[in-house]
Amino acid sequence: MMRKIMATLLALTMALVLNCALAMAEDAEEKTYAEEHPGVVKYDGYWVSEDGGTLIEIGVRLDGVEMVIYRTPGQKEFTSWEYLLTYDDATGALHSDNGMKSTNTVQEDGGLGSSSVYEYEGGQADFSINEEGRLVWKDLKEDAGAGQTFIPIGGFLGDYVCDRASISFRWNEGHYAVDINWADSAMVNNIWQYVGEYDPAARTVTAKGLYQKLTYKEDGTVDTDADFEEREVSAVFSFDEDFNLIWTSPDGEGDGMVFENLFTAAYLFEI
Repeated sequence: MMRKIMATLLALTMALVLNCALAMAEDAEEKTYAEEHPGVVKYDGYWVSEDGGTLIEIGVRLDGVEMVIYRTPGQKEFTSWEYLLTYDDATGALHSDNGMKSTNTVQEDGGLGSSSVYEYEGGQADFSINEEGRLVWKDLKEDAGAGQTFIPIGGFLGDYVCDRASISFRWNEGHYAVDINWADSAMVNNIWQYVGEYDPAARTVTAKGLYQKLTYKEDGTVDTDADFEEREVSAVFSFDEDFNLIWTSPDGEGDGMVFENLFTAAYLFEI
């Protein structure tokens, strides 16, 4: 009797060990979408049309690719297309069979209104990158991307914060407008204002601009009698492996600082 019990326990133990080993093997083999399709990474980020009227946001997720296209963003009303896409390793292109088009209203406080009007679902589209490194949108439903190509501008749009310092990125007239505010106190503020260029190869923004140190009066106006500092500055902005923003400059102001993303939204795009 005891031998039967021991044999049964041994069999159960071996089955449990085998199941655990199989589960661990499955977890080890499970890969993200980017790991399965390395070529898809080149699409990740924001792309803007040459005329500045259309913005494309592409996100490579754990299990696929999501895309939203905003036409005339920054206005009270704009049109958008949403796609879930698959990547073709052979052609290097993206394809979708489930595009959804809608008209959206922006609230006074900048939030998206609830009065979106959906025009259709099931739209087909192909996306590719041409020899000039620009995104091509082939809309098979209504040819909405005809005559347009899109310039890569990375994933910098948004607001970032580290302690008392904040950084905002806006796209304006073909460049990044980068503003940094760093308060010494309630009455003293350091301001950096840059114009930045995106480098698709390095995935960085290289910027030049002006630094000012301002002291304010209690009524909020600038105290012109206080010490004033102003100088030309330059910087490079990049992301670390955790997608935190890194600020690098010759003067070392951002050394050791890691800026977390506070807010990102396509309607921050300015035209």
